[in-house]
Amino acid sequence: MKLDRILIYGMGLMGGSLSLAIREKYPKAEISAVVRSKKSKTTILSKKLATHVFTLEENPKIEWDHFDLVVFSTPVASVLKLIPSLPKSGKTIYIDLGSTKQSIVDLVNIHFGDNEHNYISTHPMCGSEQTGPEAAVPSLYVDKLCILTKPKLASQTSFDFVKQFWETIGSWTIQMDAKVHDETLAYVSHLPHVISTILVNVAGKNHTTMDQVNSIPKPITGGGFRDMSRIAGSNAEMWVSIFKENKSFLIDSIDQFITQLTEFRNLFLEDVGLDESKMISIWESALKKKETIQKNK
Repeated sequence: MKLDRILIYGMGLMGGSLSLAIREKYPKAEISAVVRSKKSKTTILSKKLATHVFTLEENPKIEWDHFDLVVFSTPVASVLKLIPSLPKSGKTIYIDLGSTKQSIVDLVNIHFGDNEHNYISTHPMCGSEQTGPEAAVPSLYVDKLCILTKPKLASQTSFDFVKQFWETIGSWTIQMDAKVHDETLAYVSHLPHVISTILVNVAGKNHTTMDQVNSIPKPITGGGFRDMSRIAGSNAEMWVSIFKENKSFLIDSIDQFITQLTEFRNLFLEDVGLDESKMISIWESALKKKETIQKNK
């Protein structure tokens, strides 16, 4: 794979970690970055995440054709603003790290029209509650799933290139349709962030709980709350963008969650007493589904 010049547009945790991984696997590649703030630029240069760094304040004129690979590591809304500026021909391969796919693929199809092109939409399934380039780690993508979505007239050559790129970085890959991706991720990725954040807010509004929390220097929470709350409130700007792009499927997942939560709550209201068999059935069903979804991991 020829990767002499790479542009990472947006270099926070994801873009910064990808840069470190690229430096390990493609040590001769020259990496450039575009970021929003001077603070990020300083961090990136000090950590040697990129050789050239430009801020949006500097209004850089980007020659897309100068690069072998361009990576859009920004919220989906930003990616959608950049796609119309891409040349409709050339050898440059474009990928994004977006957490939703339908709006990106639709716009790519519109922009390139009847022209064969080199845009492949990707979604590496990894991350952290940490943010910013200072949190970048080279192992972030190792042994993680990266979902590949191929727009209508994307070349098979570029798809194969991107697949090999992610597998060289250390990820394992599957191909998924844009609509299927967005519906699936609403349930296994987006809904969990909603639930985690609301769980913390519910606990934080209970006066008795907060009196106890504030009265001692160490956490009184067990492993359950720790595990469930780990992703609460992470990178609000990014998640708002994801929710806006995937609101239809997210609404469906929230509605189904509310339905099942209400049904569970109503078990405590039965006049005949608590139906333990129904609760056990819910627990056993969840265990089986968890083993299937998590592949027993």
